[in-house]
Amino acid sequence: MHTHTFWSDGDDFPESVAKWYKDHGYDFLAFTDHNVILEGERWRSFPEEHQALVKYTELFGEDWVETRPADEEGHVQVKLKPLDAFRDRFEEPGEFLLMMGNEITARHAVHMLAHHQNEVIPPAEGSVDEKVAMIQKTIERLERYRQRTGRKTHPVLAHPNFHWAITAEMMLKAKDLRFFEVYNGHPAVNNEGSEIRPDTERIWDIVLSKRLANGNDNILYGLATDDAHNYHSGGATPGRGWVMVRSEELTPDNILDAINRGDFYASSGVTLKEIHFDGERLEVEIKPEDGVEYTTEYIGTRAGFDAGSKPRLDESGEEIPNTTRAYGKDLGEVLASSTDLKSSYSFSGDELYVRVRITSSKDQKDRITGEVIGKQRAWVQPAVPEITKAYR
Repeated sequence: MHTHTFWSDGDDFPESVAKWYKDHGYDFLAFTDHNVILEGERWRSFPEEHQALVKYTELFGEDWVETRPADEEGHVQVKLKPLDAFRDRFEEPGEFLLMMGNEITARHAVHMLAHHQNEVIPPAEGSVDEKVAMIQKTIERLERYRQRTGRKTHPVLAHPNFHWAITAEMMLKAKDLRFFEVYNGHPAVNNEGSEIRPDTERIWDIVLSKRLANGNDNILYGLATDDAHNYHSGGATPGRGWVMVRSEELTPDNILDAINRGDFYASSGVTLKEIHFDGERLEVEIKPEDGVEYTTEYIGTRAGFDAGSKPRLDESGEEIPNTTRAYGKDLGEVLASSTDLKSSYSFSGDELYVRVRITSSKDQKDRITGEVIGKQRAWVQPAVPEITKAYR
């Protein structure tokens, strides 16, 4: 759901990127280059022996690669193919789908993903103190686009901890925000937080708890993505984070409908066999791998939690600017855990929500370099009994 190519700041051609994902067993891929969709005519200059160009020619043949002379000696200009020019080479009904997306990239690290587009949604303008308004304006622009075109695209806040740009309080003020990246595979986005700043899961729990306690029923859903830029060496490589969607058909509308209703989970390696929630009981079953152990944690916040917070201070006692505030331990606590492959949580009646995190004993490795980058995980979307019962 978050992938870059030579159309912006990725380091490979979109056809090569599509081939990588299809060859590695993915069902769908969204191209989300910065402030552009893969449409129209675009040329890019490369050294004649550029690694990506050599590989591109080997994979697709000289007849496929369109070139013209470049001004710089030893370079050649290569035409970047629009999506419509290569879609048929990869797509197969029910097997593999390509979606045109866009990372709507504004100043101050305010980035929003959108998917299934046929035009560019412009980024919102604003000062460093207007990031909430910029998020909200992008959400509104996408809502108007959705109403006008019928395309079921939904805005996703990308990597909130990138440059420590977005705090939980900002997300709370963006009352219509419904999706964000709880895991982003780029090594520079600070998923795990720091000594003075919370990780993305903590931010998720803060937003869920305070929203639901204050009567805002917009559940915040978490995606895992690659944010892939680098396909030849280490860095922001592919294969780090994805979503598993319960969809009847492999079409953009069906995929995005399932995501819109929260019928998906995020993963960096753990695969689930089943998720079931009947309004009172949440059940999760893991698809096991030989020799691998799993810990399933049911995380949530109970009604009546201490909603107070205090600013985070530096060593001199001064408030650290642009930082999520510190909240109590009863917000986003582990309510139950299990090491069984199949486990469940029965609601007692005072939970605002319960989400699930599964952690594997198996290492998560970089698909290009083999470097260990963490443990494989999965994140199940928040279950909210009051909303679910009303909906059904």
